[in-house]
Amino acid sequence: MPLPPTCPTPDCDDVLWKDTTHTDTDWDNWRWWCCRCDKQWYPTAEQLQEYRYGAAGRPHPSAYRDPRPARR
Repeated sequence: MPLPPTCPTPDCDDVLWKDTTHTDTDWDNWRWWCCRCDKQWYPTAEQLQEYRYGAAGRPHPSAYRDPRPARR
């Protein structure tokens, strides 16, 4: 999971949180929220894409395979 950005307010450098409390029930409907400023921002298209599917070009971890032989 990528790290969240910092607050864009000039006098604040707090880390933003994904806020879904004041949005619709859709799983992907969220905003950035700053605890310190108590403000919300829309995520950029790139941020939405990254938080939906992960960063582009990043390899997926290989599936876990049990090394023990199968039972008969």
